[in-house]
Amino acid sequence: MAPVIGVTATLKHDTETRGTRPLGTYVRADLDYVAGVAQAGGVPVVLPPFAEAAEDMVRGIDGLLLSGGSDLDPSYYGENAIPELDVTLPERDKFEMTLLEHALRRGIPVFGICRGLQVLNVAFGGTLYQDLPSQLNPALIAHRQQSPKWQWTHEVEVDEGSAVREIMSVPSTRVNSYHHQAIKDLAEPFEVVGRSVDGIVEAIEYRDLAERWIVAVQWHAEAMREGDVGPEHRNLFKAHVAAAERYALKRIAA
Repeated sequence: MAPVIGVTATLKHDTETRGTRPLGTYVRADLDYVAGVAQAGGVPVVLPPFAEAAEDMVRGIDGLLLSGGSDLDPSYYGENAIPELDVTLPERDKFEMTLLEHALRRGIPVFGICRGLQVLNVAFGGTLYQDLPSQLNPALIAHRQQSPKWQWTHEVEVDEGSAVREIMSVPSTRVNSYHHQAIKDLAEPFEVVGRSVDGIVEAIEYRDLAERWIVAVQWHAEAMREGDVGPEHRNLFKAHVAAAERYALKRIAA
């Protein structure tokens, strides 16, 4: 059977009303994540941000995709919020940290995208720039593009000899960019394997993928799966699904 990939969702608070009733709060996951998993041969399952059920959710998946979204509360890496920090969602932060803890305990392969990369780095002890323009350099290339999500805006150099280089089969890749935060201090278990021309960390991987399959990218690979650069971004999903399949086979054998 195809491996089951859990895709983390966010919350959308709808303040509009229909008649006299507020529409309420909804669980939301971008369809591109789901499509990326399915296209790669996995079975996507959307995981709602409910920390109390995180351990049980993990029991039913073979791979975990940490999706993009809101800023992570800086208290998770020992800092106070600066004025430039965007909206944070406490429910999602708690859920993903709890979910990741249980996933790592079971050895489940993890793929992080945008916020997902940042969550992984912080969970292992790293830190983030809360806002690149104000904390690092206002003259950085545009990491928060206004153009459609399928349109690339800058390139990322991928290190020779890295797993990400082998997976994507290219020395550099064109990416979209929808973030104002990024890795500041890298967590010990990871290696930086991709950077943009201005030095921002764009891809990381666990130092020993045979021990733990963890790969993460700062760009939104789920939205870059079509067109000329599509194959290299689809390959990231394929590699994750393949790792999840190996995990599932080992779990069944045990």
